[in-house]
Amino acid sequence: MEAPSRRIELDPTRSRFAADSIAAGMLASMSAAFGRVLGPATVTVDGVTRCEVEAVDADGAVFAQLIANTGEFTSAYRNRVTANMFKLVWVTRALFPGARQVLCITPSVTPAFAPTGWVRVASRDLGVEVFVYDPVSGALRPLEDT
Repeated sequence: MEAPSRRIELDPTRSRFAADSIAAGMLASMSAAFGRVLGPATVTVDGVTRCEVEAVDADGAVFAQLIANTGEFTSAYRNRVTANMFKLVWVTRALFPGARQVLCITPSVTPAFAPTGWVRVASRDLGVEVFVYDPVSGALRPLEDT
């Protein structure tokens, strides 16, 4: 079955993140690491369906979602991880095939990616790259380095 023809718009939105927020730090670190300016954008499909993406480059080659939670890990963090991965996979595979899929998380969220857990295996199988951002140092590293 062939996907229907769609009109897709990628419009940068003004930043939703305070300059001193963890999310702003994540954006800056990813932009530097990937050599591309990333920022929030709205994806509109057929002039009706809207989807907010937290980090996109101007070419639509990199899409990322940020999970800047801190504190003790809760099941809500895992739910947010799976929802954001689903969004990334849909946006890239259905609308921007070939785009890089990135999920950027804080150390508090890493338990969602337990080495034997399905979320880690699913992210790998779906091609979602996971990076861990340290809000104290500003360092960004691949999840596999943990």
